[in-house]
Amino acid sequence: MNSQIFTGVVSHGRRWPQKHHFSYPVYFYRFDLSELPELDRTLPGFGYNRFSVVRMDDRDYLWRGNQPLKDKITAVLEKIGYEESVCRVELISFAKYFNIIFRPVSFFICYNASNRCRLVLAEVHNTFSETHLYVLKDPEVQPETLCFEIPKAFHVSPFFDLNGKYNIRFKDDGQTLDITIELTRSECGDEPVFFARLTGQGSPLTPQSLRRTLLKYPFNAMLNMPRIIRQAIALYVQKKLPVFSKPVPQSRYTMRKQCPSWVARQGMAGLFSFFKTQSAGAITVTLPEGQCHLFGSSGSGLSADLQIKDYRFFSLLAMADEIGLGIAYEKGYWASDDLAGFMNFMLRATLSHPVQMPWYSAFVKTFYLARHRRNKNTVHQAQKNISRHYDLSNAMYELFLDETLTYSSAVFKHENEALADAQLRKIDQILAKARLCQHHHVLEIGGGWGTLAMRAATLYGCRVTSITLSKEQQQLARQRIARAGLSDRVEVLLCDYRNITGQYDRIISVEMLEAVGKAYYPDFFRSCDRLLKPNGILVIQTITIPDQRYEAYSKTTDWMRLFVFPGGLLPSLTALIEVLTGHTSFVIKHVESIGPHYALTLAQWKERFLANREKIIELGFSQSFIRRWEYYFLYCQAGFAQHYIDDLQIVLTRPGNQDCIDAFDQEIGRRKPQADSIQ
Repeated sequence: MNSQIFTGVVSHGRRWPQKHHFSYPVYFYRFDLSELPELDRTLPGFGYNRFSVVRMDDRDYLWRGNQPLKDKITAVLEKIGYEESVCRVELISFAKYFNIIFRPVSFFICYNASNRCRLVLAEVHNTFSETHLYVLKDPEVQPETLCFEIPKAFHVSPFFDLNGKYNIRFKDDGQTLDITIELTRSECGDEPVFFARLTGQGSPLTPQSLRRTLLKYPFNAMLNMPRIIRQAIALYVQKKLPVFSKPVPQSRYTMRKQCPSWVARQGMAGLFSFFKTQSAGAITVTLPEGQCHLFGSSGSGLSADLQIKDYRFFSLLAMADEIGLGIAYEKGYWASDDLAGFMNFMLRATLSHPVQMPWYSAFVKTFYLARHRRNKNTVHQAQKNISRHYDLSNAMYELFLDETLTYSSAVFKHENEALADAQLRKIDQILAKARLCQHHHVLEIGGGWGTLAMRAATLYGCRVTSITLSKEQQQLARQRIARAGLSDRVEVLLCDYRNITGQYDRIISVEMLEAVGKAYYPDFFRSCDRLLKPNGILVIQTITIPDQRYEAYSKTTDWMRLFVFPGGLLPSLTALIEVLTGHTSFVIKHVESIGPHYALTLAQWKERFLANREKIIELGFSQSFIRRWEYYFLYCQAGFAQHYIDDLQIVLTRPGNQDCIDAFDQEIGRRKPQADSIQ
């Protein structure tokens, strides 16, 4: 018999960023897999796939399921494309003791026909019930020692991230076993920052050796977890080491993913029930361990796929609905081969049949609503809200916007038109609707990086005062204006619309109204009424939501308003008309929808953004930030493509401003009806 039982010591040591060390006595086993059935028959107190004092179960190793371990190993060898013949496999591991086990790592030692080890499969477990298989091939052979090197790819300790590589050494003379795992990191000169060592003296696995070992270590299995917790508390409380949250496993060698919690199971049931009743088309859902579920009829309607990477996706969905969907994407809990297609599918499906969420999701969404309401756009808070989005980094915006640095919908002549040309067309369209002249003084509310103001000053020779609440935008806009030689005609102020003074011939505001908020619409339009001369024109471009959904939408919050545009709110056309009627002397002269153009604009922004992923990371932004913005672009793109939201250009003036009305009518080609001649 080759199977053995070992008594020895497990040691852990950290050398960076704090020194820490501990060791405990242990016992463990070396099983020849071909001997397990015989041990089950002949070794009292040992059970193979059945209850006993000491127990080994096939289902505990590699992927879930009762498939024999030898068959699982064969399947793994096929999966990794290992061509050399494996004649014998030994398992170095711990076994269950009265069904209790703590098994941080197990080693499958694979021997060829010459009884030489050329492959080791190291199965690592973490406290989240996940397992990962490190494939150790082609060792460097030293006297009685095999040495392997492999990059770290699995989250085990919360006190280390995934950076670094492992150096693994096996020293085995048949009686004494010494396994050392060292973690090295490049920032530490590739020196070991952590080591784990398992040493033991072996003896044949017999009734006597098993009984003797169990009597010597009767409580070891029960003490392992308390010991680990004790050391974790010491590292966190005494050594004050930072804690890294568990990332979503990305490697195909992560054999088992974290099991779904009760909340996750509720979320899964709710989502699957929704997919069964939707009529938008067909969707394929792939669970973390590869199980596929098809909902709907393929070939009818839209087609989409949803790949769940982590069961925490369902927990977030159950607790926070649409908000949870966005958070889960940012965290990497789900993906799709066609994210735009998935967004379109979900939007169409939810419009026809809303998702029914568990009762407790209302409590979670109440928390998010309270958080949203703290972002009311008071004079003090409005600048903070704007800064959280627009003051991220001018360099980042330059990586995905076109050379005009215009951050609003373009107007395309055709789908393949250059984005810069389409943006200039949109700007020229707005300036034409404003009926500018050289003697005009224009107020631009929400000036961005200065492109519209410079264009107005260059084409019409007018003066422009542009206001913004973004310090980053003001700084870059002033630099661009100075380089263009327009500083004498264009001024950029860091100022709230409520604090601006003076009188202006024209007021232009492009996609700024979304940052005002429902409670402050009267303030905004009263300010415009106060600032605009009697014969002036106000031109606004704003994203809107349909009137039918506005009231419910304005009383809640969503992922976009929480994490991308804090304090934001889309108006509806009727809501704007009511404010204009009740608080100003303005009348609407012209409304034009350019919503479909925004879907094209967002598609180009997203493409440019993802193409510059590495440069954005170099600026200091994280992968989760990139995923947040990718989701934001596609979230909005689907909304415009499905006409869930719109983008309107609105021209306002006063009833008595006949000269401007006539001039505008002439600009858009509208003629007055001719009076009948009297004979």
